[in-house]
Amino acid sequence: MTTTPDTEKKTIYGRPVDQNVPNLYNGTPVVQWTPPEAGIDNLGLHSWDTFQIPGVGEFNVEFDGYVRVVRSPATNTEWADAEVYTNLIEMKMVAESEELGPITTTLNPECLSAGQIRTPFDPYAGEGPAAKACRMAVGCLFDIPRLGKVLFNREPVILTIDDVRSIPPAGAPGKGQIYRMLPLYDTKDPWGEPVGYLTSLRFNMGGYLAPEQIA
Repeated sequence: MTTTPDTEKKTIYGRPVDQNVPNLYNGTPVVQWTPPEAGIDNLGLHSWDTFQIPGVGEFNVEFDGYVRVVRSPATNTEWADAEVYTNLIEMKMVAESEELGPITTTLNPECLSAGQIRTPFDPYAGEGPAAKACRMAVGCLFDIPRLGKVLFNREPVILTIDDVRSIPPAGAPGKGQIYRMLPLYDTKDPWGEPVGYLTSLRFNMGGYLAPEQIA
């Protein structure tokens, strides 16, 4: 397993993070308003995606799975001023669609999916601890055997979570920031026309998983 920042990808969506940090699983405490030490969070994930396949139709698909996210050390020990950089190092989401059959979503190995957790610039924030915002730019592969295609996105899927009160934001709802439609291409014809679109994405971050649940 790679333990150094991954800078060999063809596409790098953000700052690489050193992976030589502890793996964190079920039983790891999550403390509000407190910047944690660096680590790899092994978390459950549930999502609801909508795909538009030209000539085939629109499909709402529910996924379940996990993600592994490596976090940098916080830039400050005080919550309000702390900033944390993240890399998504593994993802596996599976779904069973009545129309499309089984679908498996994983990371695009050619992309470094990266993000940041920090306090937003908000001059109107009230007194007391300020909630943070989390974002992650992600390159995905959508394997849909019934279509005989593996789809991928050139523009990143931007996963966002607002009102972050702990790191990781376990249990928090989030949204994929998509402007109307995100083009998806066929890995067998990467420079051809889009063969599908991702038009909506919502998700819920789960809690820490046990090691045996990360298959």
